Amino acid sequence: MEPPSTESITILNDTGRSICSAPLAYAMSVAFAQHGKPAAKACLLLTSEERVRDLNRQYRGIDESTDVLTFPAGEFSDGQLGDVAIAVPYAERQATVRNVTLDQELGFLAIHGALHLIGLDDETEPERAEMVRQMNLAASASGFQPDEEWASLLHGDHS
Repeated sequence: MEPPSTESITILNDTGRSICSAPLAYAMSVAFAQHGKPAAKACLLLTSEERVRDLNRQYRGIDESTDVLTFPAGEFSDGQLGDVAIAVPYAERQATVRNVTLDQELGFLAIHGALHLIGLDDETEPERAEMVRQMNLAASASGFQPDEEWASLLHGDHS
């Protein structure tokens, strides 16, 4: 089996920071391929916490920041699954709490977003456990260190 193509993942970085995006695109492509969607397209936005908070308020009615948001495209038309937005400063704080690199945290958040786009959810404990299992499969296959204890942190902590 040949490696998945990253050409179908568009990454927009409006943070003003230099972030190596190729591993993120690859990780998302791996997650899509592992779930039978090797040609899936998506957009990943690396952005500020303020922008993610605005998106969260506008589209979910929740006036707070978070680490990652997903926006499924709905019908799988033209291969476009949807968009993922990651708040890089939030991810950086989360990486510090988890004692991992920012690159590692961004990789897990990109995979997490990709899995939401293909329909996985994490609202219940069994769903969350399956999400983390699938995240670790994609992480291992795309060169990120597995982390069986991964979880979104800091929710409700706006420091």
